[in-house]
Amino acid sequence: MNLDTDMWGTFKIEDLFPVLQNGKANQGMLSDGNECFYVGAKKDDNGVMLHCAYDADLIQKGNCIVFICNGQGSVGYANYMDVDFIGTTDIVAGYNDNLNKYNGLFITTILCQERPKYSFGRKWKTHLRETVIKLPQDANGNPDWVYMEQYVQSLSSKEITTTNSSKTVILPPVHE
Repeated sequence: MNLDTDMWGTFKIEDLFPVLQNGKANQGMLSDGNECFYVGAKKDDNGVMLHCAYDADLIQKGNCIVFICNGQGSVGYANYMDVDFIGTTDIVAGYNDNLNKYNGLFITTILCQERPKYSFGRKWKTHLRETVIKLPQDANGNPDWVYMEQYVQSLSSKEITTTNSSKTVILPPVHE
């Protein structure tokens, strides 16, 4: 598929995600366990900071975009979270009934391009609802959820392989 951005429209986060839910937890509220993810202001590992026990009072539903709104070096990143999780107070989860794994990955890629606006002490949470991004739009001017999904599905990658074996490794000489 060809990615032609000429016909893309602008959309505010508050319009794309009618439900924006703040994270509810800090690490002191968690119990030891391995039932769910604790997600926060971490750009790597899809924001997963650790595993913890399930807590129905703190859980947030998956199938959402996690906006990292606070934190050293990770403000402005966004991740797609497919499973239920417990979120820190540094994140906001955005929900839309049209969201799925594929268009979620498309949107998070676009959202992460906004990251430079939120460096040097600027917090995303203050401006999140008003953040504007460009996305493919359908004939009615709405986000083209199907196109985004199909585009990501059309991307292909090869399985990682290597022809190296332990017999072909050449070690440098050891100097004593």
